[in-house]
Amino acid sequence: MSFGFIRPMLLTQKQVLLENAPSTKLTPPGYLKFLLGNSTPNIVSSSISNENGHVRDVVIKYRQRVPTGKSVTSNDCSTEGNPMYKEATIPALSFRKYGFAISDDTISKYEDEASRTVNIGLPAPPNGIMMEFYNHLLEVANGLLGDINADLLATQAASFGINSTTGLNTAKTINFPLATTSNPLNQGLSLLMSDAMENEIRQGNMFVVGAGLINNVYLQKEFMLANTTDANWPASLPKFYFDPAATSILGANKFGVFEKNAVQLVNINKFKAGFAGNKLTTFKFQLQLPLIDSLGGTEVQLFTFDCQLRYIDCAVTEQIGGEVDSEGDPILTRLESGWRIDLSANYGQFNIAADAYASTDRLSGNNGSLLYLATNA
Repeated sequence: MSFGFIRPMLLTQKQVLLENAPSTKLTPPGYLKFLLGNSTPNIVSSSISNENGHVRDVVIKYRQRVPTGKSVTSNDCSTEGNPMYKEATIPALSFRKYGFAISDDTISKYEDEASRTVNIGLPAPPNGIMMEFYNHLLEVANGLLGDINADLLATQAASFGINSTTGLNTAKTINFPLATTSNPLNQGLSLLMSDAMENEIRQGNMFVVGAGLINNVYLQKEFMLANTTDANWPASLPKFYFDPAATSILGANKFGVFEKNAVQLVNINKFKAGFAGNKLTTFKFQLQLPLIDSLGGTEVQLFTFDCQLRYIDCAVTEQIGGEVDSEGDPILTRLESGWRIDLSANYGQFNIAADAYASTDRLSGNNGSLLYLATNA
């Protein structure tokens, strides 16, 4: 019997909130964005895994420059050097994966759009994937990229080079003064840019990654607030990458300064050429996602995932997400027949070798990455 009531219209939060939908909002992975923004981010990766999907070890050879004090003042036919190559190996890679399954029965209860297929990936699955799966891949990206970014940043936290102005690889304190009437030449960004020159880093070749006070410095400069216009700070600043994970990983108000290409991202894809495509029980392919983080950055679109699509033809019982009950026993969930997708990544980073400069060189121990602590007094 009808009571004349209009049934509620079902709208998704993405339809209502657009790019502000919480499920697809991407936390800025600033350090990963910096690595992806390097001009040659694929040299190491493509050397490790070629276009045919074969993986090999890579060794990078290098020679130290000749430091001052090695030349002589007499023409005595002496030999001052015997140039020899050194070698550095690529560190072991990290791995991250997120898999999810949605049953056919569940999809059938949604609107028709959920089962509409979309073609993605390289090579693309022959029949594409259902829109419901594609939408959830975008939701998965925040957690997976956040974990990847945190792993890389943690690696970098233990890999900063020696700052030639201190002789240490620990954080150097830089104060950004409160006073707006002073002209501090030994503080703030004036000191930071001077440090860059001392470490032989060109301003146009320099990048900053962090959060906290250094982020606020850039905000002041962007909006030309009084403190910035009165202080003796550079007219143009190195590009800054905001990364909220820096606070917990590097430390409160600590930030990194990097020379372009001094740190190289390694992003290895195993599902290509003969190792990709239809494997009868599964389909393997590479995938880049059209992602924009909450600050509007698009660099993360360059990160390539491995993706595995498989069909569960019979119901299975699995532990989902490591869930356990109050007794510590695994909670098992029944998964009905339907599709399962695993999104994964093999990744790491490569820093300039610690002995890239001779022990008597003024830059001994420098690797193009410096750690700082910002204060505001």
